Amino acid sequence: MPTPRTWTTRDAGPDDRHLIDGLLAAARWRHAHLDWLEASDLLCLSPFLVTMNQAGHAACLACPPDPPGFAWIRVFASASGLPPADAWAMLWPLAAQAATRLGATTAAALSADAWMAALLRRSGFAETNRVVFLEHQGRPAAPAMPAAVRLRPYQASDLADLLALDQEAFAGLWAYSLPVLSAALDQAAVVTVLEADGVLAGYQLSTASALGAHLARLAVHPRLQGRGYGGVLVQHLLHEFSLRGFDRMSVNTQSDNAASLRLYRRLGFHDIGQAYPVYTVPLPDSGLRGSQARGPG
Repeated sequence: MPTPRTWTTRDAGPDDRHLIDGLLAAARWRHAHLDWLEASDLLCLSPFLVTMNQAGHAACLACPPDPPGFAWIRVFASASGLPPADAWAMLWPLAAQAATRLGATTAAALSADAWMAALLRRSGFAETNRVVFLEHQGRPAAPAMPAAVRLRPYQASDLADLLALDQEAFAGLWAYSLPVLSAALDQAAVVTVLEADGVLAGYQLSTASALGAHLARLAVHPRLQGRGYGGVLVQHLLHEFSLRGFDRMSVNTQSDNAASLRLYRRLGFHDIGQAYPVYTVPLPDSGLRGSQARGPG
């Protein structure tokens, strides 16, 4: 491992955008969370650490708590001149301390890369879940619309209600904060809101590319689940994308989300054999949670 005297570790900031962009573009070892946020979106947040030596080799790690209490490893990269194990050994302990001071109780990472998994396991992370991928191909059945249900496109005035619904539907590690939901909405191809008896009951958010359509978020208010609203949203979306010329749509969900898996399989989605392990580790209580300190300087 490099000696600390030969490396300078500090917080990254907005002025480091070109440095971080260059590092991520050239890094031999790079981990990026499946996220709506770009690395540049994280530069004002803590912890986002960068370490460099006089030869110009660099590494970075970002895991700002989001949602509150949970620090996802959103960015980790190491240039070719610095083995990833050495970069991780320098950056992760400092990042974990900073995340703890900001209220995080759990760190998490989503990765299918063996080299990243090895680093995580050495630091006490354990696989606690998996994100599985499913796909729908072919023409969908015509969507049916229950009585007293209305589907409409998302409007900007829905944002506050959508955020409240999403945070009711998804707990803990999987919740969206306002910045993440806003970024998702900005990048979406189709966002549909479902109203039942005049109340916002659910929504879906999807993307589209040359590879096909992807259902990225499906939420129904917990008090209104079991009424078929999730199926209505998905069937309507399949029909909408078929009109746009898409004949395939993917989706992913946690392996322990039995209700979602039943819904997607009932609607004709099939497993494609791809899964990303989810690793988590409890963060020790430093007694400093709630501090707004930015971490190591």
